[in-house]
Amino acid sequence: MSDETFLSRWARLKRERVEVEPSTPIATPPAITEASESPLPAAKPELTDADMPTLEELDFHSDYSDFFSPKVSTELRKNALRQLFRQPEFNVIDELNDYREDFTYFEPLGNVLTADLKHQLERHARQHFDRLLEDQHMTPETLTHARTQALATLQHHPTAVVGSVGYQSQGRLLMIGDASVINLAASLPDTLKPHIILTDTAAPASQFAQSITLLNGRDLSISGYLGAFMVDIGDRVLAADLILDLQTPPSLQRDVLPPGYFAPQPDELAATLLELPDMIGEFSKPRYFHYDPSICAHSSSGLPGCTRCIDACAAEAIISIGSKIEVNPNLCQGEGACAATCPSGAIRYQYPAPAQTVDQLRVMLRTYREAGGIAPKILFHRSATALALDQLPPTLLPFPVEELASAGVELWFVALSFGASQVLLYDEAAITTLSRETIQQQLSIAHTQLQGLGYPRTAIQLLPIGTPLAGISPAPVMPLFTPATQGGLNNKRQQWSLALDYLYRFAPAAQTPITLPAGSPFGTLVINKEACTLCMACATICPLQAIEGGLDRPQLRFHTDHCVQCGLCAKGCPEQAIHLQPLYIPDPEQRRLVQVLHEEAPFCCVECGKPFGSKSTVTTMLSRLAKHPMFQSPRALRRLEMCEDCRVMDVVQDPSAMGDTMSQPPH
Repeated sequence: MSDETFLSRWARLKRERVEVEPSTPIATPPAITEASESPLPAAKPELTDADMPTLEELDFHSDYSDFFSPKVSTELRKNALRQLFRQPEFNVIDELNDYREDFTYFEPLGNVLTADLKHQLERHARQHFDRLLEDQHMTPETLTHARTQALATLQHHPTAVVGSVGYQSQGRLLMIGDASVINLAASLPDTLKPHIILTDTAAPASQFAQSITLLNGRDLSISGYLGAFMVDIGDRVLAADLILDLQTPPSLQRDVLPPGYFAPQPDELAATLLELPDMIGEFSKPRYFHYDPSICAHSSSGLPGCTRCIDACAAEAIISIGSKIEVNPNLCQGEGACAATCPSGAIRYQYPAPAQTVDQLRVMLRTYREAGGIAPKILFHRSATALALDQLPPTLLPFPVEELASAGVELWFVALSFGASQVLLYDEAAITTLSRETIQQQLSIAHTQLQGLGYPRTAIQLLPIGTPLAGISPAPVMPLFTPATQGGLNNKRQQWSLALDYLYRFAPAAQTPITLPAGSPFGTLVINKEACTLCMACATICPLQAIEGGLDRPQLRFHTDHCVQCGLCAKGCPEQAIHLQPLYIPDPEQRRLVQVLHEEAPFCCVECGKPFGSKSTVTTMLSRLAKHPMFQSPRALRRLEMCEDCRVMDVVQDPSAMGDTMSQPPH
């Protein structure tokens, strides 16, 4: 074995390679002498910023070496390299690189709690609740008794029906589908009078030959409700009391279908056929809503404003009729999302009326406390859902409502002000998508207000579908304070504000103001003072008198507690100088102060000296009318700088303005 080391072997092979390869003659430069007539080549000039191409011209194939010239600025060199590394060839992330992410940055958790932290918080809360029971010598039996006494008060205040809506059906049944519908029609009782719209191209012979209409590819539209359906098929309009739609998909795709319209799934068809004969006769249901057009912010001066109720109605029962809305009481089925989302309270739920619900909550919670209960929790749930009381924690007080969305955010805060330790909303699969979205939007506002006051956001909570009620912790969430005693009101904003004002008195750490999510019904306006001319178009449009002019000088005055953030003022501003800013001022004294958003020195009449407008308004008017044919004379243009009294007097004395033809020579 050779003793040659690795380095020795490498050196030997290198020498052998040099000996084998033919040598290349190396040219020797000529000697440089003073007598040489050949001058040295000129040195390459150093490049500067002025010699560099623009950054926009650079791409992946450009020569970037010139940017390293000593006289090129460091800033330009860095920008050139940035341009190079922005090219697609450099922006390829190797997915196999475990270190490609920036691990020096961690996204804050915010309100997210880890499972372990939730467990620890729950454990401490439960220990606190157990100590409360010990301190007051209470037992679970005491709490159960207190709940029984509290729930009994609901029976003393039954829901008052303030109006009803009637239907009348004679059994005229319109069936829509393919030829299989004919066999179904033959199985129906004689009390139903079927007419068939056949989606097939031809109708087979049957006993219903005279009662079959071929659709033949025509469009079909359905309107109406039980006893008053109208089906338009282009050349004909068919009337019906009931509709059985077996198309796939059915004509109506609403979350809440009109009464009398059935579009069953295959496994539901048999039950529907049994139900149809019972849909003959006279029927009625509550009139679920009350509408006050005087405080509606839907539209003004032809400008669109708030459409929250229209967007939230799963039954499509609300339409726009110019400056107001119209609710079809026969289509409305009491989902309540319209009332929950209405910022002004123009549309409110009335089955029961809000004032009655508030009074029921107050009496129930007071009775619970007087019977020895502590830390009560209100569980809003649909009245159609039966709950087993013996399966619920003894501090949980179920409160039935017609629909979950009908218990709006103002009622949540009212319950907290009355001493509820927590408000829980019992979600179910039966709740429509639009109603659930409305509840989530209202929760976002409520949570922001709670946190702005220093209370835990978990004081109001939507329980996920399937949450076992037996596992709800009885531990209190809200701090203890003397409960409020205010009576119920049917004014949504006033009820909401009263509850928040009471919670503000005991707030652990209130912010001023509280910034709210977009779409909230509270807020202020941000004015671009350079653009605003104080023309007062916004004050004219505002449906709730949140904006007004100054009393003795050009001012834009604002009432924060009136504003519902409908956006009409911003849409109607000719200068686009208004922007909405959702926020809530928790201090009631500050909230009720009138704000001056913008003011200017008045412009005085050039004749009598009377102030009649703002300088910016007159300046804008002069600029825009300078080229108008009516204001080409200096006298006519000067009239724009006069008050209305002096303007009229000057017009009367100006022959050219009055069209004086008496001095004109006869033709």
